[in-house]
Amino acid sequence: MTLTEQILSQLPGNVLAQLRRVDTLWKTLKENTAPIPNVVKKNPTPLGEVDFDVVICGGTLGILIGAALAKRGWRVALVERGILRGRDQEWNISRQELETFVELGLLSAAELEKAIATEYNPARIGFFGSSEMWVRDVLNIGVDPVYLLENLKTKFLEAGGKLLEKTPFDSAIIHPDGISIEVLEKPGFCINRVTIPG
Repeated sequence: MTLTEQILSQLPGNVLAQLRRVDTLWKTLKENTAPIPNVVKKNPTPLGEVDFDVVICGGTLGILIGAALAKRGWRVALVERGILRGRDQEWNISRQELETFVELGLLSAAELEKAIATEYNPARIGFFGSSEMWVRDVLNIGVDPVYLLENLKTKFLEAGGKLLEKTPFDSAIIHPDGISIEVLEKPGFCINRVTIPG
């Protein structure tokens, strides 16, 4: 085992296996050997009554818009292939972008501050062989994604959102009056407005 493999195998979340999976995917994309999945189909039969206004596929980023829509009264389902939980690694963002959570009523000012793990200024931007540039207030806040996503998940569920964890997306079927979503090992979910990929 290489030193890199030893270090990565000690990190939480099976980072080494995930890196190998992404490397394999990247290789098939570069070599143009990846199969092209047929995930969008058509069906001329109307759906009729539907269960949700919106189905969001992909929870890590989807929970952000899902919570906002559910809070405004939309019937929202969030389909997540695994368990909706942030990684043990900070996300970088600017305070102005982060304030959107408070403006939308998704976080209180206190919750926002608790989500901030690190903050620094200025930040250095530079590439090998080029001059450096120093900037202020650009991606200078590290957010704790575990706390942030757990908080948004709670608010999403409290607003009536439906979370489908361990539910991989399979396909979308376009009907004259809406879209049905097929997920692996569970029945389809019907919507009549839009599907938002997360």
